[in-house]
Amino acid sequence: MRKFLSLLVLFTLFCCQSEPRSKGPFQGVVLETPAGGKIETRVVYTIPDQTQGLSGVRPEDFSTSEGMLFFYLDDSEKAFWMPDTYFDLDLIFLDRDLRIVDIIRKLPHYIGRNNEDLIPRARSVYCRHTLEMKADSEISANLKIGDQLKWNGKMSLEDSENLIRKELTAHP
Repeated sequence: MRKFLSLLVLFTLFCCQSEPRSKGPFQGVVLETPAGGKIETRVVYTIPDQTQGLSGVRPEDFSTSEGMLFFYLDDSEKAFWMPDTYFDLDLIFLDRDLRIVDIIRKLPHYIGRNNEDLIPRARSVYCRHTLEMKADSEISANLKIGDQLKWNGKMSLEDSENLIRKELTAHP
């Protein structure tokens, strides 16, 4: 019986891992668009959460009003690829103040990881952060280069960056 329970726990942990979700002060972050759209935002900033990204997330588990914000602490070339994704994505590249510097529309999804040559890749873009949204999102469709998104969370954007910097420095 004990062995069975141990296997059940391991099975549950392995099979029921959820996609990255915002934690602590990043729960409830909403990005507002100039047109008044509200993007419920999953903030990911650790390497494991950024590597996982939206891989494995089913369309019914990610609404068209949601976005995943890849939060970085430096400006650099950012490139993304889409292994094990179930819906096409818009990639919105942002500067440090959340101003849109570039957009890649309708990056195709790819279910699986087997054939790396077939997995769609986005061109690299010099930016600070990247926001991923469903390609069929009306909110995303209305975004354009030069738009500035507004950060609404428990902490300011600057305080959030400082907290992330502190956390990543303490636990590299």
